Amino acid sequence: MKQASMHVASLTLDEMNPRHSQPTKSLEESIAALLEEKGAPKLLRLARSIVDRGLNPTELIVVMPVGDLNIVLEGNRRVATLKLLHKPSLAPTEQLQRKFAAIAASGEVPRRVQCVVAENRQHAAPWIKLRHTGENDGVGVVKWSPAEISRFGGRSTPTEKARLLTDAVSAWFADDEELIADVAAVRENRITNLGRMIGDPDVRGRLGISFDGESVVSNFPKDRMRQILARLFHDLAGTVSVDKIKTKRQRNSYLQQVEDDLPKLSERLDEPQRFSGAASSASPDTIKKVEPSESSPAKTPRRKRPDFEKRLFQSVSLRNVSLRTSEVFEEAKRLSIDEMPNVAAIMVRIIVDIVVTDAADQLGWKRGQNDLKGRIGAALHQVDPAQDKPALSDAWRFSQKDEGALVLKTLHQFVHSWQANPLTSEVRKLSLAYGPLFTEIDELIEKKRR
Repeated sequence: MKQASMHVASLTLDEMNPRHSQPTKSLEESIAALLEEKGAPKLLRLARSIVDRGLNPTELIVVMPVGDLNIVLEGNRRVATLKLLHKPSLAPTEQLQRKFAAIAASGEVPRRVQCVVAENRQHAAPWIKLRHTGENDGVGVVKWSPAEISRFGGRSTPTEKARLLTDAVSAWFADDEELIADVAAVRENRITNLGRMIGDPDVRGRLGISFDGESVVSNFPKDRMRQILARLFHDLAGTVSVDKIKTKRQRNSYLQQVEDDLPKLSERLDEPQRFSGAASSASPDTIKKVEPSESSPAKTPRRKRPDFEKRLFQSVSLRNVSLRTSEVFEEAKRLSIDEMPNVAAIMVRIIVDIVVTDAADQLGWKRGQNDLKGRIGAALHQVDPAQDKPALSDAWRFSQKDEGALVLKTLHQFVHSWQANPLTSEVRKLSLAYGPLFTEIDELIEKKRR
């Protein structure tokens, strides 16, 4: 089959598309069928991906010429999305029209696409079948195994981050033979269990670690990390199996059991320390140390902050809130706290409100919805009725107590008082405080839907 570059306007959606329960009779009907039920959020996400990164060059559109028409046999969702981006009025509702128009206005929408031209349906059928019907004994698309995905993703997967942490701990505490032995056992036999633990943002938050590319970042001094890391690796190498840390509730229960071994929040460093694989023999203390020359005074080098501290709610993902809430949340996460502290502070207040309000609407909470304090309190009582989840302690304190510098009235001042000048440190603390609450809310919505 030959290839050709075609204008989006010259392509016609297939009215006999197998995705439709019955044949459609027009372009509008075909688009409406693709948007039905759960199709709309997926096409909106596809639209955002196309505008941000373009079309996937590894998957070409397959068309069949019929008279003056070029009927799309493979790639109807992509072509429909392109048509909606170019002409949002094709969407069946005003809400969807506005959403596609907003996405289109945010970037460049391709006008031409590379297509494969088939003589007829029969000519294209074997290839389309292979595309959509699995491995077909190795002839079709063979999915990657978890290990293969991990190797491709580098340090982005929990397992690979776990390996990076074992490297860091081995370098930090090379003199601790017992800890090193436990680290080796975990790396050899329980690496996925460690990945499950540190893949949880609540666990990372209380352990005081984060990941920045190839680096492990510690928010506490080395001597305060030894006790909890020794306990964690000893437990994972021994009696704590995957069945005991499988769910978020179980992981939170584990954090409560090791509360005495955890470093105190008051002991957090002003500037985090980092371990880089490129300097695997060094401790975080030696990595950050810079010797002054005789001719120049000593000065502390400027260190790059870990990703979750650069932007709002960086480590949080919401998959079960409403589409509108999800869109606003993802846009807010693009804000640089250092570059736009005022806007970031205002958005913290707005995001907190819309997430807890969304949860109340979806889950039917009626009590405590008169003001923001009540709405946050209602959410906290739902996800943490015993008030014993360490990751939510700051959310409780900041929103339900009338003490300290970051109480709820501070959020209101960020929006309503032009005398308020938010510090980047304040914005980060609020982002870290409410992020775990959002995660708990999102998981509760998912649980209630089942």
